[in-house]
Amino acid sequence: MPTLLGIDIGTSAAKAVLIDGEGTVLGVAGCEYPIDQPLPGWAEQDPEAWWQAACAAVRGALAAAGAADVAAIGLSGQMHGTVLVSPAGRPVRPAIIWPDQRSQAQVERATRQLGLRRLGRLAGNRPAVGFTAASLLWLLENEPEALAASDRVILPKDYIRLRLTGHVATEVSDASATLLFDVARRRWSRELVTAWKVPHWLLPEVLESTAVAGELTREAAAELGLRAGIPVVAGAADQACQAVGSGLIDPGLASCTIGTGGQLLTALTAPTLDPELRLHTFCHAIPGRWYSMGAILSAGLSLSWFREHFAPGASYEELAAEAAGIPAGCEGLLFLPYLAGERTPHFDPQARGAFVGLTLRHGRAHAVRAIMEGVCFALRDALEAMRELGPGPAQIVVAGGGGTSHPWQEILAAVLGLPVTVALGPERTAVGAAVLAGLGTGLYRDPVEARARTVRYAPPVEPRPDDMARYEELYQAYRGLYPALKGSFHALDA
Repeated sequence: MPTLLGIDIGTSAAKAVLIDGEGTVLGVAGCEYPIDQPLPGWAEQDPEAWWQAACAAVRGALAAAGAADVAAIGLSGQMHGTVLVSPAGRPVRPAIIWPDQRSQAQVERATRQLGLRRLGRLAGNRPAVGFTAASLLWLLENEPEALAASDRVILPKDYIRLRLTGHVATEVSDASATLLFDVARRRWSRELVTAWKVPHWLLPEVLESTAVAGELTREAAAELGLRAGIPVVAGAADQACQAVGSGLIDPGLASCTIGTGGQLLTALTAPTLDPELRLHTFCHAIPGRWYSMGAILSAGLSLSWFREHFAPGASYEELAAEAAGIPAGCEGLLFLPYLAGERTPHFDPQARGAFVGLTLRHGRAHAVRAIMEGVCFALRDALEAMRELGPGPAQIVVAGGGGTSHPWQEILAAVLGLPVTVALGPERTAVGAAVLAGLGTGLYRDPVEARARTVRYAPPVEPRPDDMARYEELYQAYRGLYPALKGSFHALDA
């Protein structure tokens, strides 16, 4: 049976997964790398560190699988990153990645000069720091020599494809997250490129996510432990790949990820824009499909921050078990998960985290549960925006990260008022990249067959009526906190 390889270039690690045609995971491995912060608010990574980690992960997955004849390779990666490559295909400088905050002045100026409505109409998205266009404008104004030395700008997983095949390109799902792309027409927008002052020659060819982008070179094959000539499919942004790996190819379901950040995503059959631009509208990895997504910046990051500083040595399982013993609503304690600012729905990099309602009665377990509930309330903000645009999803599919925790699933179901299920099997994002490889090389006739063969769900966790009623009351209090505290957040940041 053919074996498919998916490689995911995440924010903190590269993952590789091998699956057979029925979606069974044969081998999985990962390799971590750091985020460099040369100045406060900056976030960079070395693209060569991605490549070395990808090589280690692939070799590890092959070793775990035993013998595996890889028929095709697919790719996934963190979104919005800015990778400048020279004519020789090597990085000109470290990549600027999505958590980077340095381009705030450029975003504010571009929004003021071009108009939020115009930018939203063209790009389908609100300008935000860390997006490719904003980072490129910062580079144009602060490091023009880097742009002058560059041949193309690509995104993180595109760099891995370049190392695999020798060809420079991107694809529609990642391109649509640059603020330089006409999301409805699935092509670069000359008007946006001009508006952001990006040199047109920097932009690479854009492929559909299922297109074969090249073949594995002999040099890359030797580093990975594979044979040369394997077809490499264009791949997709991590959220689009996660949607494929979780079976979200049509409306009706929404995926929820609680990783470093948090996302709520639902597939669209047409590029439906949020008039207030609280939600992102991006091209799906499936041709002829788009998706709407709400993104929060500190989901699992909030719990990892708390664990590092206030519960060192405790496992996440121990903390979740402690939180499960606290009643819904934490006896009046609320948490705002804005530790790194917030995107949906506020788009405010100056927003700050806060515990509200602390009393002498509250202890560590209350704080942990308040963090879990606060993340779910933030995701509820995204769900409410989706419901304003249409009927909204009928069920939530969680994949990976904190969403695999049963206490967190119970909280999520009650806060959102929807049944929550799990896409079974590890590394659904990398699995989605592998499925795209199968679609691009004809192993699956279409996305419907691919989903039927590779995606299976656990029995859903139903929301508890009593918890739903309590969380509905608390959600209204939660919604009032950001407007009440916004002025204080901005004053403290200043």
